Amino acid sequence: MKILIVEDDQMIREGVSEYLKEYNYSVIEAKDGAEALSKFNADIDLIILDIQLPIINGIDVLKEIRKKSDLPVIMLTAFGDEDYKIDAFTNFADGYIQKPFSLPVLKVRIETLLKKYYGTTDQFVYKDVEVNFLNYTAKLKGEIVDSKVKELEVLKYLSSNEGRVVTRSQILDNVWKDSDEIPFDRVIDVYIKELRKKLQLDCIVTVRNVGYKLER
Repeated sequence: MKILIVEDDQMIREGVSEYLKEYNYSVIEAKDGAEALSKFNADIDLIILDIQLPIINGIDVLKEIRKKSDLPVIMLTAFGDEDYKIDAFTNFADGYIQKPFSLPVLKVRIETLLKKYYGTTDQFVYKDVEVNFLNYTAKLKGEIVDSKVKELEVLKYLSSNEGRVVTRSQILDNVWKDSDEIPFDRVIDVYIKELRKKLQLDCIVTVRNVGYKLER
């Protein structure tokens, strides 16, 4: 997912950018409203937009963007004045975060909006791994890897719950929900082992006595 960060405070802008890059987001930075509009394009999936910007303020940037797109926009504000929040929502912002803010909280807000707007992704990318959930193909370093459909369905479920621990029972209930025969829960361990081995997925973490978590 590609995120445009519009913030005139260099420390905040670069801090948010570096943090999101750690979670494999593609990031574009803009330091003022004019630069934001010049860099905005159809490939952007979400915008983090400060209200108080040089040249063109954030509300006016939002108005221009809404003429072209209904993509999710999170406003950043240092103001406690309700008028700014009302103005932002009147121009169809999807939410706001008041400074100073927590980076993990911002990340959760981003994830929530991306799921709301785009649903479960049909592709998984991590390091040298590419998985297409539409045709259930997996590649490692550009080479096709022989993988079972159920292995990739397990990966898809973990990916859709990224950052959260899921139990073996939850995986079974979701991946085998349309199957007449549901295997023992320890079968999940076998699938996880194969995913780690075949696709070198060190991002699948075992949570002792609970289940598994995918964390990039």
